[in-house]
Amino acid sequence: MYVADTGNDRIVRLAADGRFIAQYGGFGLALGDSSEEREDSLSAPWDVAPGGFSNFYVADQNNDRVCEFDAYKSYKGLFYPKEGDTRNRLNRPRGLTIDHENNLWVVDSRNDRVLKLSPSGSQLLELGGYGSSRWNFRDPTQVAVDQEGRIYVSDPGHRRISVFDRLGSFQRVITDHLRSPVGVGIDPDGLIGICDEETNELGFYTPDGRRVLFCAGFSERDRFRAPADLVVTPRTVYLLDSGNHRVVLLERRKSMLESSWQAGTSVLK
Repeated sequence: MYVADTGNDRIVRLAADGRFIAQYGGFGLALGDSSEEREDSLSAPWDVAPGGFSNFYVADQNNDRVCEFDAYKSYKGLFYPKEGDTRNRLNRPRGLTIDHENNLWVVDSRNDRVLKLSPSGSQLLELGGYGSSRWNFRDPTQVAVDQEGRIYVSDPGHRRISVFDRLGSFQRVITDHLRSPVGVGIDPDGLIGICDEETNELGFYTPDGRRVLFCAGFSERDRFRAPADLVVTPRTVYLLDSGNHRVVLLERRKSMLESSWQAGTSVLK
């Protein structure tokens, strides 16, 4: 498991039981911006996504780039934009996800758009743009793609999740109980998991936008605080509980619709 430890300017690799394995990055501005420059430096990395051949991608937020590392701690280089590319600039890239065709989706937050990139880094599709229409974004943070290729974008500036079809045509929005949705992920049963940093809740929604399950913690003393993102596997939900500086494991019983949560366990704190 890889975690973007934003405040410490690094990516942390953890074992399944939470043991520390390795770290990548460390504070620094991109090459050309500082006398303390290092090409493998990171500044407020926001997200990490798996690539091929044990590589992974990092949204290096304050350096306005997506870069690539391998599991052996080697910096592989810029993935987007490419070296010398002055036209396709990113502005505070945040969420990343890989779809089922190994394309990389990038949330270009301050440019209010989402990009679809091929495995070689070529731009295939652009969604959004600033505005008040239902297909526009305002400071989007995360993106997820389901088995059918539908695209879900968390748009906290508009207090909603925007849904597009596989070709990028707008379909609908999800707004039920949402105040500041920042994280979104797809459950194996087809439900949409959403983290809301204002209500401090993790909710699961049907494809038509109805909330069917939510969790805010396990006691008054152990509530979530500004949950920022989630990863859903067939047996476990990994919740990035940002305000509490930890990752929480939520074990699933059967399908998400048939059961409640088991006890959560902090694996990074």
